[in-house]
Amino acid sequence: MSMKYAASTAVIILAVLALAVGGSSAEAGPPHRTYRVTLSNLTDGQPFSPGAAATHRPSFHAFEVGELAHPAIEAIAEDGNHMPAIQALTDLAEDGVVSDWYEIGRPITRAGTVVGDFTDSITFEIDARPGDRLSLATMLICTNDGFTGLDGVKLPAQGSVTYHSMGYDAGTEENTEESEHIVDPCSGLGPVPLAGDPNDPNGGVASDPLEPISHHPGISGDGDLSASMHDWMNPVAEIEIERID
Repeated sequence: MSMKYAASTAVIILAVLALAVGGSSAEAGPPHRTYRVTLSNLTDGQPFSPGAAATHRPSFHAFEVGELAHPAIEAIAEDGNHMPAIQALTDLAEDGVVSDWYEIGRPITRAGTVVGDFTDSITFEIDARPGDRLSLATMLICTNDGFTGLDGVKLPAQGSVTYHSMGYDAGTEENTEESEHIVDPCSGLGPVPLAGDPNDPNGGVASDPLEPISHHPGISGDGDLSASMHDWMNPVAEIEIERID
């Protein structure tokens, strides 16, 4: 995709500068509850990109297996570009659908690894109204259009709850597993550098027609990715949600 080069370069700049930026909605209505969320990477071979999380009314769905990916999910899954999701969540907050949102403004490294100031987990706080659900999404960086996240899970009335998320395929890009179609941060944050980086910004392997979101088949090793180093066993992430107010 044409956005892949620009988005991947932005993530590289984040990694080089070791910046960790988070943000939340200041106009999300009258939330009454506060939660601490910890997102942890469980994989050995898949760093996570910057992403987005939100609390929202039960009617809203960030993504659904069997349905086509929203453009905001497509941007995360293909390019690690979370800004379309942040804009969409901001608009939904103004409409009262979203109560609060959080910008996961840095990559999350592979389990047990540290790259600069980046670690394999991130903890943030987010507000919610009674009855709200929580959704989040982040890219599996060493894939064509893989991502992980939660869609509308229940928040605990008290105490904490732990969820585990799977690897999903957005269905918007062919799984070539070739370096020129994988965002460049895979080389810096993944288990091994990929030949051919930086990418040609004019490359692209969009699925035609688009496929619905599905459970990701994993890494076959037919391209530049390695089945032994980049593949994973589900679940890929652990998300602990604790009510703290």
